[in-house]
Amino acid sequence: MNKRNYHKKIRDCKISDFLDNLSSKSPTPGGGAVAAIVGAMGASLVKMVCNLTIGKKNYAKVESSMQKVVFEADKYEKELLILADCDVEAFDGVMQAYRSKDNESIRKALEKAIEVPTRVKILAEKIEGLAIGISKKGNKNAYSDALTAVYLSHAAIDSADENIEINKKALASLK
Repeated sequence: MNKRNYHKKIRDCKISDFLDNLSSKSPTPGGGAVAAIVGAMGASLVKMVCNLTIGKKNYAKVESSMQKVVFEADKYEKELLILADCDVEAFDGVMQAYRSKDNESIRKALEKAIEVPTRVKILAEKIEGLAIGISKKGNKNAYSDALTAVYLSHAAIDSADENIEINKKALASLK
């Protein structure tokens, strides 16, 4: 994901390329994209714990619920990866709107920049619920992975909140 030739989607990048771009002088990708990716990582861990539970005779009673959780977590993970790119686009749109000095354009861009992390937060909260559930019912050998999914969900929620708040403040400051 070379910034000079940014045409790749975040979900298609090597981790090292994403991290190089994240640490660059460019403001995007930034904290909003990271919040989405961290949420997606939590969803992946939820799926892993479920997959380590499914097919084990000691967990036969929860197998069907684990299969449903895998399906849900997969859906959330995919949406969060899309939202990582949407966050980059939203912030780039805010910067472009500020250059235009048109308050209506700025307002619309800021509203979009609030909408994306709001969706990230909602999905991360759902993943947190799934992670808490599997930490209680899933394969006990993967308990720390389930808790890591909870912690990643918290990080995604908190990070999304920060992005929502900074954009709400900017929106409120428009005359």
